[in-house]
Amino acid sequence: MGLYMRNTFRLTVSSIFFDHINTDDIIPGWTLQESTDRSFFGKYAFSVYDPDFITRCGMIEHNLIIAGKNFGAGSSREQAIYALQHNNVRVVIAQSFSEIFYRNALNNGLILIRFDNTRIFNMNDEVVLNLEDSQLIHNDIIHDFNIDTTDKKIFSMGGKANLVKDFLVDSVSKRRKRLDHYSKYKAKNNKSQTLVERIISSHIHRDVYAGERLDNIPVDVLFVNDAFGPAVIKEYEDNFTDVYRAHKTAPVVYDKSKVFFIVDHDSPPSSVTSSDGVEIMRDFSRKQNLKFYKPGDGIEHVVLAEDGYIVPGSFVVGTDSHTCTGGALNSLSFGIGTTEAAYVMATGHLHDFVVPETIRVDFSNKLQKGVYAKDIILYILSIVGVHGASKKIMEFGGSALKTLSIDARTTIANMVVETSARGAIFEYDSVTDSFIVDRAQYPYKEANLDEKCVYSSVIHVDLSSLEPCVAFPHKPDNVTFISKIEDYMLESQKQDDPNFPPVYDLKLTNGFLGACTNGKYEDFVEAAKIIKGRKIHDSVDFVVIPASRKIYQRLLSEGILKVFYDAGANIESSTCGPCYGKHKGLLSSSGVMISSSNRNFMGRMGSKEGKIFLASPLTVAASVIEGKITDPRRYL
Repeated sequence: MGLYMRNTFRLTVSSIFFDHINTDDIIPGWTLQESTDRSFFGKYAFSVYDPDFITRCGMIEHNLIIAGKNFGAGSSREQAIYALQHNNVRVVIAQSFSEIFYRNALNNGLILIRFDNTRIFNMNDEVVLNLEDSQLIHNDIIHDFNIDTTDKKIFSMGGKANLVKDFLVDSVSKRRKRLDHYSKYKAKNNKSQTLVERIISSHIHRDVYAGERLDNIPVDVLFVNDAFGPAVIKEYEDNFTDVYRAHKTAPVVYDKSKVFFIVDHDSPPSSVTSSDGVEIMRDFSRKQNLKFYKPGDGIEHVVLAEDGYIVPGSFVVGTDSHTCTGGALNSLSFGIGTTEAAYVMATGHLHDFVVPETIRVDFSNKLQKGVYAKDIILYILSIVGVHGASKKIMEFGGSALKTLSIDARTTIANMVVETSARGAIFEYDSVTDSFIVDRAQYPYKEANLDEKCVYSSVIHVDLSSLEPCVAFPHKPDNVTFISKIEDYMLESQKQDDPNFPPVYDLKLTNGFLGACTNGKYEDFVEAAKIIKGRKIHDSVDFVVIPASRKIYQRLLSEGILKVFYDAGANIESSTCGPCYGKHKGLLSSSGVMISSSNRNFMGRMGSKEGKIFLASPLTVAASVIEGKITDPRRYL
């Protein structure tokens, strides 16, 4: 089967997948720091989810994957794209795609086609894709598909590299002036705007609205973690060194005060390759005079907020899908991949961006005792689903917003990406002001609410009606109230869904309190109220990890960590290690974990045979004492 003409491809269907294939399924998390050679990841494509994938692809010259909804959900890891491309996957046809995955594919020339009727395809079918005419030929029948004209052009070019180079040439040669000082821009507001529309308008100095496609938008802050750092540096140097050299200047990032490198995923490094990667990041940061967070300093989404580098009204991007956490501080924050991070680092702009629609979430009344912020976002997941907010921003406010602390808001914002939302943004109020006023490192101008703006939908959440929630394996939206957990367990036994496997009891082998979701000071304080004076169940290994060095020090000085130590917990320095299955407490093949983290995909935290339940710090604490999933209100 050969490739012919410029935009026409002869392909063979070599894989057909279900809905919600995530990036953990495509490439396991433990591989991320192990190489900057893209071909390396081809050896591990679908190694957990579909061990025969590589063999099938090796028998075909030009592979076509067929999938259902939300292909590429989860992480911003661009290594998932490399893993497919180095197994000769040319095209993926699916009903829908995760937005971060789609942008990563667009940047790297892996062609993605949205097509509703994927049921017509069978294994080994031959398909001709005519990209220029937006047509598929299958069994001698021509099928039209919709694709944005700009996306078609970028796919045909094999990515955006040349477009970004041209932009950088204009910038370096002073033909293009960067728009800056968004905090001083006064929007015209000729029409009512959502918070995200206001932030974007302030950055490009004209009013914009949902659906408008922008060639570029200035970025305020970029941060890069160790899962991607060495690769981002390599992309930056490989793509742009010649541009700088041609203009007789040294390669320099767009703003030395607003680019950060953070070692948090594999911290401290668990392999020689990972340790070498840390030194690459450290050396680059030293040469460029950038802020570098060393192993143990903390998780990116937490340390940047506590150090005042994420401010209201700003536009923040990071190489992690949970960058949306910054939305708790009234900023527009979301995750990007390796290539896009290199582009931002060079130009200070995000290139090719569609202004997202907004889903409004209004909170009313007050949480009952024993119910926590994690329960709020799990409840929202239960009604929105893992694909229900695709490409959109979730805007949070309402009369009860004042009852939620910054720690609570960051937990909620952190997990909106599990609904496939682009990001989250909270209204600015007195709680935000108290947190940011003395720590902000940059001038800022908050995005204020316009009550007349138009939302794609509005969700009303009565906080007083909620109770502790638990998410069953293997999806964050498999959520039930804890009072109905026995019925939900029985329901799992009736399903034939790989994302909702049968659960036969609620006994545990492992517990985890930590992660960017729930490793904050408030999380430990509340969990300690249950743990104090009690012992962790003999059958449970319990790992606790404060999300930053500052949080660790405060918990230590106040005696709160001693509560966990006395109970028999393992206390580790700040890291993402167990959350994405790298180190410091992974699941065995018979393991059952209750975790305060954000994802419970198959194989996410260890063996693919293990099971992960998600819950609040309070529920985690009660459960590790009992040795089974337990309602925390019994202890309060």
